[in-house]
Amino acid sequence: MAGIYAIIENLETSRIKVAVQHLQIYNEEHVETASELGFAFGWVSQDDPHLFGPALDPQTGIRVISSGRVAWDEPEWQQAAKLDRYKGGLSNRLLLERYLNSGVIAIERHNGSAILLIWDPQQQQVHLLTDHLGYYPIFLYQPEKVNGCVIASVPDIIADDVAVRTTPDYVSMAEFLWQGRATPPHTYYQEVKYAGAATHCCWDLKRGTYKKREYWQPFVADCFSSLSEAVEELAAAVRRSIYIRTLPRLGPIVNYTSGGLDSRVVLAAAADPNCIIGVNLYDVPNREVAIAQQVCQTAGVKYVGFARDTDYYPQWMRLGAKHSGAMWSTVENHFLGTRELVCGQLQAQTVLSGCSTDFLFKHANLDRSFIFPSLSWSVPIYVFRSQWNGGFLDPPLSHNPRPAAFTELMGQRLQEWFAGASVNLQTDRDRLWVEDKRNRPMCYASGLPFQLMFRTFPYDSFLADRAIVDCYGRIPNAGWKLNARLWGLAIAKICGRSVMDANFGWRPGASNTEKVIAIAKKGLRKQLGLTPKRSSNELATNGSWPNMSWYICHSSTIQQMWETTPLADRQLLSELWGSDPWQLPLEQWAKSVSVFFYIATLLNYRTVRRDTKH
Repeated sequence: MAGIYAIIENLETSRIKVAVQHLQIYNEEHVETASELGFAFGWVSQDDPHLFGPALDPQTGIRVISSGRVAWDEPEWQQAAKLDRYKGGLSNRLLLERYLNSGVIAIERHNGSAILLIWDPQQQQVHLLTDHLGYYPIFLYQPEKVNGCVIASVPDIIADDVAVRTTPDYVSMAEFLWQGRATPPHTYYQEVKYAGAATHCCWDLKRGTYKKREYWQPFVADCFSSLSEAVEELAAAVRRSIYIRTLPRLGPIVNYTSGGLDSRVVLAAAADPNCIIGVNLYDVPNREVAIAQQVCQTAGVKYVGFARDTDYYPQWMRLGAKHSGAMWSTVENHFLGTRELVCGQLQAQTVLSGCSTDFLFKHANLDRSFIFPSLSWSVPIYVFRSQWNGGFLDPPLSHNPRPAAFTELMGQRLQEWFAGASVNLQTDRDRLWVEDKRNRPMCYASGLPFQLMFRTFPYDSFLADRAIVDCYGRIPNAGWKLNARLWGLAIAKICGRSVMDANFGWRPGASNTEKVIAIAKKGLRKQLGLTPKRSSNELATNGSWPNMSWYICHSSTIQQMWETTPLADRQLLSELWGSDPWQLPLEQWAKSVSVFFYIATLLNYRTVRRDTKH
């Protein structure tokens, strides 16, 4: 399980060794540790240590450690190779050089989904820098105390440290059952909190002080003056972001590729198509598979199909809960089961996906409703709602009442996180501010398994690029995101319009009128029997993902989990949910897929935590 563990001042090196043992789960992971007066760390990674390993300046003793990846262009990589006065990975050598020349401010806005740790023994300071959007998970234990503070990418490993005292945070667990996520910065431990997106934390050991500030915020720079300007700059930023993350030195590269519009941009903008493999997941070959193959062929990229078996999601629930810390739902555990293919057979050194586009540049986290809600067939075209729903959005807040034991505290956390939000969303600024509070940190986002991906794959997110982040922060008009107007036009510039979207049947950059026509044609084909019919009793669908309700009714793994749940777990889940989930048969739960898998996630998490303690 790739990640990092660091302790300030405390010199018990055995704690670092134990933490590293917990972090390392795959034989091919690389490990580095160091312990000296004031600072100790353990680094475990699936990234090439020659490129991304910790760096040290032997003359000053200053160290730069990154977890996740900072992105560089090829000339910068070549420059790093000449910095032989430093030891360690090339990426961190570049950061170390900039720190020595210009101080920490020179590397605050580092480019990518990574956290940076700088240990400066001369100044007796530790710096932690998180990424702009909070993709990479990083958590703190008692940062204000300085002596004994722990910085780690996995809350559970902090809790397993014998020198640490933690207590369960059942409010966060109740929130997870209610909305598929905890409210930041909370975790499942009261003493462990997320460090913050775009945040610079500094511990000064001489003074015994801890300071924290945000180094970047959206909506403060000059906004785009027009949609066309935004399209040009976003397309250019996306092209370059993908280009520098697909250089031959980073290959082989796997991109999870569907027939949709987001993943294809990686293939179209790649530095070298020969270094990329498009991996497409499916249950049975369908139209979506055919379009994914067409996308790969058009980009000149090798296509590899991965057929899921009939117990794919249930069989990976327990391992997914263990590696992710259960802070997202196993219903989104799409990729863990492909690891043997991706990291074993294909020997991927970089893994990419289009995850989080819906949140950053579409309408997934904007309050919205269907433009034609009364039609019997779905038209995925939206208009804005005029009121904020009072919390997070995608997936929407549960219709189930909050559990009585946690209602007040859950409400307080939402009020604190969204303090200042306008109930009546009258301006673009109102909408974008609420959306940003739902978006950042990305490692908390429901439906986006970043905590799992960074811990189990050599994963990177091209949307964490600094130039793309700046585009996100300069959008003045929430309407540009509604119905993916801005993103669709940017995709069309990068990918062209020749290959349609498998999900909806329109081409990149389609107008709302073109979308309505495409949906009408799709509905007509269905009525005429020209589209393969899939019943609710089948696992496979016509799209990318399966019919998850099928598993609830047919999986022996789920049935065994449900029927053999220990009494203590049933009692706890009943308290967290507000009623006894086992009063409903599985067939009834199949109508509430999201909530069921929230419950299943916590059940599996409870099991793996017991196994760890034994």
